[in-house]
Amino acid sequence: MGRSGVSPILAILAIAAIAGFFYWLNLESAALDTVVEPVMEEEVVAEAIDLNTAAMAADLEGTIGQEGWIRFVTVDQRLGRAAFTIGLDAENSLPVLLAPDVIRRGAEVYGNDRVNMFGRVYVLNDSIRNEWVNQDAVDAENRDAIPSTPGFFLADSLSIN
Repeated sequence: MGRSGVSPILAILAIAAIAGFFYWLNLESAALDTVVEPVMEEEVVAEAIDLNTAAMAADLEGTIGQEGWIRFVTVDQRLGRAAFTIGLDAENSLPVLLAPDVIRRGAEVYGNDRVNMFGRVYVLNDSIRNEWVNQDAVDAENRDAIPSTPGFFLADSLSIN
């Protein structure tokens, strides 16, 4: 044969090498195959619970991390543009902080308003109280009116009755 190009043996070896490489890739990718089951919407959405204010008054630390509704409670005191307190019982108050979306919608809460709220109970400490004042959620003159409780309620949703 003449010197017209690639030898037939090299061409066959190149094709075999490429075929072998694709076969190896196929074997390796089979190990990565996983079955993904679709998640039904009913499985994702858990039913929201009503938080018991009497139980919260008795053991607020035990409710930290819980999410749910607090319904038909009376606002004790407005602390600032984004915070107020509610009475859990005759002796215990719970500070409530409004989420940024609730504030943007223009919600304003005053003493003696009746409210329904959805949210979560979080830990409350002095540095968080100070930050509320620094961020103007609580008026500076009301800093000492924030109850000394181990937790607060962050309201993601609010309706005033």
